Amino acid sequence: MKQTLLLIALMVPVFAFAYGDHRGHDLDSLERVLEERFTPDRLAVASPEEQADYVRTCRELAWGYLQLDGPRSVYYARQAIRTGRELDNPDAVFDMSILIGQGFWARDRFDSARVYYNQAADALALIEARWSDPDRHDLEADQARLWGTLGNFYAMQDSLELFAYYYGKAGEIFERRGWWEDASTLHRNIGEVYLDEGDLKAAKPEYERALQLARQSGDSLIIAGCLYGMGRWYEESGRTVKALKYLTQADEYFGNHAVEEAGGRANTLAVMNDARKKLTRSSFLLAMGALALLLLAAVVFFVNRRLRRTETELSETSAVLDETIEELRPAEDAVPQEPVRLTGREKDIVRLLMEGKTTPEIAEALFLSEKTILWYRKRLHAKLDVHTAAALTAEVIRRHLLD
Repeated sequence: MKQTLLLIALMVPVFAFAYGDHRGHDLDSLERVLEERFTPDRLAVASPEEQADYVRTCRELAWGYLQLDGPRSVYYARQAIRTGRELDNPDAVFDMSILIGQGFWARDRFDSARVYYNQAADALALIEARWSDPDRHDLEADQARLWGTLGNFYAMQDSLELFAYYYGKAGEIFERRGWWEDASTLHRNIGEVYLDEGDLKAAKPEYERALQLARQSGDSLIIAGCLYGMGRWYEESGRTVKALKYLTQADEYFGNHAVEEAGGRANTLAVMNDARKKLTRSSFLLAMGALALLLLAAVVFFVNRRLRRTETELSETSAVLDETIEELRPAEDAVPQEPVRLTGREKDIVRLLMEGKTTPEIAEALFLSEKTILWYRKRLHAKLDVHTAAALTAEVIRRHLLD
């Protein structure tokens, strides 16, 4: 991502020097005029005014061919530097040195780029030493241009200390001068670098500041780029829904400028696609997790229910055994056997039998198992020496055992 640092936006103050053929000619015709007017022999004897015109024309051609013919752009930039030095024109040396340095930077030829950046810094120092105009607008534009360029350069060199230092110096000028587009791009670049380094905490305030400045500028392209940056931050942070919100807003702009901003939209759609895939995976995992929790809850419910039933049955068994042991315990004194008596549980069961309840209904009413109810019924039959439910109830009534 460092290769995508937005150099052009940081060079907005420079465009005053870019190619703008005020003669109304195209590049080819301007180049022919230059070759006819300034042959090597004629250039050697040209007046300072003519040489200054030659430098201006070379600079226009260098900028004009920048995107069309790299080698030709560098050729005219070097011609402007050579003649500019002869004329003691540090502005031309500064401008063209950065242009050539950027070309080497873009091709990852960093040592060569450094040579021209140092050359630009020397020219800027000379400009600063000679500056006398109270209006420092143009001087600060040159300073911000060089410092922003050096910030990008050191970001590529993974020298975050120097990167932050030069970006900080450029940012002070951008915000003081109200160059909000440049200031926004600078903060977005800082966010990109921190994000690439994995420092999400440091990246977020930079993206937020970039978006704030972009909205202050009112430039829809700058705003869209910052929305894309915020979306990328949220996507990297795992907050996919929030990422899609920002990316969708960015795509609305890029979609309305599909021809001019094809690259921006392609990047936005790529990040949106990744975010949607993550959201789909997260939703699937969440659904599977919810299903697993539901199944686990069901298992826990049934196991807990079974444990309670087992606990109840054990309690019932213990109570039954206690009753049986108590009844079978021989009396301490040899006294006549007492008449038959029913326990509280036996009376409850007999009353329900008299109401016509079945064994399952009695078990449900008394919160006991059916096996326990059957055991009590067999015990009652044995106690009263009967064999049917009807005989059992009749014998209980006859003996007044429920009184």
